[in-house]
Amino acid sequence: MTTVSVLGSGIMATALAFPLSDNGHDVRLIGTHLDREIIDSIKERGVHPGLDLEVPQAASAFQLEEAEEAFDGADVVMSGVNSFGVRWAGEQLSSLLEPGMHVLSIAKGMEATEGGDLRILPEVLAGEVPEGLREQVSWSAIAGPSIAGEVAVRRDTCVVFAGRDAGVLEEMSGLFRTPNYHVWTSTDFVGVEVCAAAKNCYALGAGFM
Repeated sequence: MTTVSVLGSGIMATALAFPLSDNGHDVRLIGTHLDREIIDSIKERGVHPGLDLEVPQAASAFQLEEAEEAFDGADVVMSGVNSFGVRWAGEQLSSLLEPGMHVLSIAKGMEATEGGDLRILPEVLAGEVPEGLREQVSWSAIAGPSIAGEVAVRRDTCVVFAGRDAGVLEEMSGLFRTPNYHVWTSTDFVGVEVCAAAKNCYALGAGFM
Protein backbone atom coordinates (compact mmCIF):
# COMPACT_ATOMS: atom_id res chain seq x y z
CA MET A 1 0.00 0.00 0.00
CA THR A 2 1.23 3.47 -0.93
CA THR A 3 0.26 6.62 0.93
CA VAL A 4 -0.68 9.53 -1.33
CA SER A 5 -1.14 13.02 0.14
CA VAL A 6 -3.15 15.41 -2.03
CA LEU A 7 -2.86 19.17 -1.54
CA GLY A 8 -6.21 20.52 -2.68
CA SER A 9 -9.61 18.86 -2.50
CA GLY A 10 -11.33 20.10 -5.64
CA ILE A 11 -13.36 17.77 -7.83
CA MET A 12 -10.49 16.42 -9.95
CA ALA A 13 -8.10 15.99 -7.03
CA THR A 14 -10.80 14.09 -5.15
CA ALA A 15 -11.88 12.08 -8.21
CA LEU A 16 -8.35 10.71 -8.48
CA ALA A 17 -8.80 9.19 -5.03
CA PHE A 18 -11.12 6.63 -6.65
CA PRO A 19 -8.60 4.76 -8.85
CA LEU A 20 -6.04 5.01 -6.05
CA SER A 21 -8.42 3.53 -3.49
CA ASP A 22 -9.56 0.86 -5.97
CA ASN A 23 -5.93 -0.25 -6.00
CA GLY A 24 -5.76 -0.39 -2.21
CA HIS A 25 -3.81 2.80 -1.55
CA ASP A 26 -4.20 5.26 1.32
CA VAL A 27 -5.31 8.73 0.19
CA ARG A 28 -5.14 11.86 2.33
CA LEU A 29 -7.03 14.89 1.01
CA ILE A 30 -5.76 18.21 2.39
CA GLY A 31 -7.99 21.20 1.77
CA THR A 32 -6.61 24.60 0.84
CA HIS A 33 -7.76 27.72 2.66
CA LEU A 34 -10.62 27.81 0.12
CA ASP A 35 -11.71 24.22 0.76
CA ARG A 36 -12.81 24.33 4.38
CA GLU A 37 -16.47 23.55 3.63
CA ILE A 38 -15.45 20.66 1.37
CA ILE A 39 -13.26 19.11 4.06
CA ASP A 40 -15.96 19.64 6.69
CA SER A 41 -18.46 17.84 4.45
CA ILE A 42 -16.11 14.90 3.87
CA LYS A 43 -15.33 14.63 7.57
CA GLU A 44 -18.95 14.90 8.69
CA ARG A 45 -20.86 13.10 5.92
CA GLY A 46 -18.23 11.40 3.78
CA VAL A 47 -19.54 13.32 0.77
CA HIS A 48 -17.72 15.69 -1.58
CA PRO A 49 -20.25 18.49 -2.26
CA GLY A 50 -18.87 19.29 -5.71
CA LEU A 51 -19.00 15.70 -6.94
CA ASP A 52 -22.12 14.91 -4.88
CA LEU A 53 -20.64 11.48 -4.23
CA GLU A 54 -19.35 9.62 -1.22
CA VAL A 55 -15.57 9.61 -1.21
CA PRO A 56 -13.82 6.23 -0.93
CA GLN A 57 -13.38 4.90 2.59
CA ALA A 58 -9.64 4.77 1.95
CA ALA A 59 -9.60 8.57 1.63
CA SER A 60 -9.30 10.71 4.75
CA ALA A 61 -9.74 14.48 4.95
CA PHE A 62 -7.56 17.12 6.59
CA GLN A 63 -7.82 20.88 6.96
CA LEU A 64 -4.82 22.93 5.84
CA GLU A 65 -3.56 23.38 9.40
CA GLU A 66 -3.41 19.57 9.64
CA ALA A 67 -1.19 19.27 6.55
CA GLU A 68 1.91 18.26 8.46
CA GLU A 69 0.04 15.29 9.93
CA ALA A 70 -1.35 14.39 6.51
CA PHE A 71 2.12 14.40 4.92
CA ASP A 72 3.68 12.25 7.63
CA GLY A 73 4.79 8.99 6.04
CA ALA A 74 3.56 9.91 2.54
CA ASP A 75 5.29 8.34 -0.45
CA VAL A 76 3.59 10.35 -3.19
CA VAL A 77 2.30 13.92 -3.20
CA MET A 78 -0.25 15.29 -5.61
CA SER A 79 -0.68 19.01 -6.22
CA GLY A 80 -4.42 19.17 -6.74
CA VAL A 81 -4.88 22.95 -6.98
CA ASN A 82 -5.90 24.79 -10.15
CA SER A 83 -3.52 26.84 -12.28
CA PHE A 84 -4.03 30.00 -10.23
CA GLY A 85 -2.88 28.21 -7.08
CA VAL A 86 0.29 26.57 -8.37
CA ARG A 87 2.75 29.05 -6.86
CA TRP A 88 0.86 28.96 -3.56
CA ALA A 89 0.99 25.16 -3.60
CA GLY A 90 4.73 25.24 -4.22
CA GLU A 91 5.20 27.50 -1.22
CA GLN A 92 3.23 25.09 0.94
CA LEU A 93 5.16 22.08 -0.34
CA SER A 94 8.45 23.76 0.55
CA SER A 95 7.86 22.96 4.21
CA LEU A 96 6.07 19.64 3.69
CA LEU A 97 8.12 17.66 1.19
CA GLU A 98 10.81 15.19 2.17
CA PRO A 99 13.70 13.92 0.01
CA GLY A 100 12.67 10.93 -2.08
CA MET A 101 9.01 11.90 -2.45
CA HIS A 102 7.32 11.85 -5.85
CA VAL A 103 5.19 14.87 -6.82
CA LEU A 104 2.39 14.75 -9.39
CA SER A 105 0.77 17.93 -10.71
CA ILE A 106 -2.71 18.06 -12.24
CA ALA A 107 -3.06 21.79 -13.05
CA LYS A 108 -3.05 22.68 -16.74
CA GLY A 109 -1.74 25.83 -18.37
CA MET A 110 1.48 27.75 -18.96
CA GLU A 111 2.99 30.79 -17.31
CA ALA A 112 4.65 33.64 -19.21
CA THR A 113 7.92 35.03 -17.88
CA GLU A 114 8.84 38.71 -18.05
CA GLY A 115 11.01 37.89 -21.05
CA GLY A 116 8.09 36.35 -22.90
CA ASP A 117 9.07 32.70 -22.47
CA LEU A 118 6.46 30.14 -21.43
CA ARG A 119 6.92 27.67 -18.58
CA ILE A 120 4.90 24.54 -17.94
CA LEU A 121 3.15 24.55 -14.57
CA PRO A 122 5.07 21.63 -13.01
CA GLU A 123 8.21 23.73 -13.48
CA VAL A 124 6.50 26.70 -11.85
CA LEU A 125 5.44 24.47 -8.96
CA ALA A 126 8.94 23.06 -8.52
CA GLY A 127 10.44 26.53 -8.76
CA GLU A 128 8.84 27.52 -5.46
CA VAL A 129 10.69 24.73 -3.62
CA PRO A 130 14.27 25.39 -2.43
CA GLU A 131 16.80 24.04 -4.93
CA GLY A 132 18.43 21.60 -2.52
CA LEU A 133 15.12 19.90 -1.80
CA ARG A 134 13.77 20.30 -5.33
CA GLU A 135 16.59 18.17 -6.74
CA GLN A 136 15.81 15.34 -4.30
CA VAL A 137 12.17 15.08 -5.37
CA SER A 138 10.76 13.74 -8.65
CA TRP A 139 8.30 15.92 -10.60
CA SER A 140 5.65 14.53 -12.95
CA ALA A 141 2.21 15.49 -14.24
CA ILE A 142 -1.11 13.96 -15.27
CA ALA A 143 -2.56 15.07 -18.61
CA GLY A 144 -6.08 14.27 -19.81
CA PRO A 145 -8.50 14.95 -21.27
CA SER A 146 -10.56 13.68 -18.39
CA ILE A 147 -13.69 14.76 -16.54
CA ALA A 148 -13.73 14.49 -12.76
CA GLY A 149 -17.30 13.21 -12.56
CA GLU A 150 -16.52 10.43 -15.04
CA VAL A 151 -13.33 9.39 -13.23
CA ALA A 152 -15.23 9.24 -9.94
CA VAL A 153 -17.94 6.93 -11.32
CA ARG A 154 -15.34 4.78 -13.07
CA ARG A 155 -16.13 5.58 -16.68
CA ASP A 156 -13.34 4.73 -19.09
CA THR A 157 -10.76 7.52 -19.05
CA CYS A 158 -7.42 7.76 -20.85
CA VAL A 159 -4.56 9.89 -19.53
CA VAL A 160 -0.82 10.38 -19.94
CA PHE A 161 1.62 10.59 -17.05
CA ALA A 162 4.51 12.81 -18.16
CA GLY A 163 7.89 13.46 -16.59
CA ARG A 164 11.61 13.04 -17.20
CA ASP A 165 12.24 9.74 -15.41
CA ALA A 166 10.71 6.74 -17.19
CA GLY A 167 11.15 4.52 -14.15
CA VAL A 168 9.30 6.92 -11.87
CA LEU A 169 6.51 7.32 -14.43
CA GLU A 170 6.01 3.57 -14.64
CA GLU A 171 5.86 3.38 -10.85
CA MET A 172 3.39 6.28 -10.59
CA SER A 173 1.16 5.02 -13.40
CA GLY A 174 0.97 1.63 -11.72
CA LEU A 175 -0.56 3.21 -8.63
CA PHE A 176 -3.46 4.66 -10.63
CA ARG A 177 -4.01 2.23 -13.50
CA THR A 178 -7.30 0.28 -13.27
CA PRO A 179 -9.58 -1.47 -15.80
CA ASN A 180 -11.32 1.92 -16.23
CA TYR A 181 -8.49 4.42 -15.68
CA HIS A 182 -6.09 3.84 -18.57
CA VAL A 183 -2.62 5.33 -18.20
CA TRP A 184 0.16 5.81 -20.73
CA THR A 185 3.54 7.39 -19.94
CA SER A 186 5.78 9.84 -21.79
CA THR A 187 9.15 11.44 -21.09
CA ASP A 188 8.27 14.33 -23.41
CA PHE A 189 7.40 16.39 -20.36
CA VAL A 190 7.15 19.77 -22.08
CA GLY A 191 5.38 18.44 -25.16
CA VAL A 192 2.66 16.65 -23.20
CA GLU A 193 2.06 19.62 -20.90
CA VAL A 194 1.86 22.08 -23.80
CA CYS A 195 -0.63 19.84 -25.61
CA ALA A 196 -2.69 19.39 -22.43
CA ALA A 197 -2.95 23.16 -22.04
CA ALA A 198 -3.57 23.85 -25.73
CA LYS A 199 -6.35 21.28 -26.04
CA ASN A 200 -8.39 23.28 -23.52
CA CYS A 201 -8.13 26.33 -25.80
CA TYR A 202 -9.18 24.28 -28.82
CA ALA A 203 -12.09 22.82 -26.87
CA LEU A 204 -13.36 26.28 -25.97
CA GLY A 205 -13.09 27.38 -29.58
CA ALA A 206 -14.91 24.29 -30.81
CA GLY A 207 -17.65 24.92 -28.29
CA PHE A 208 -18.35 28.34 -29.82
CA MET A 209 -18.55 27.03 -33.38
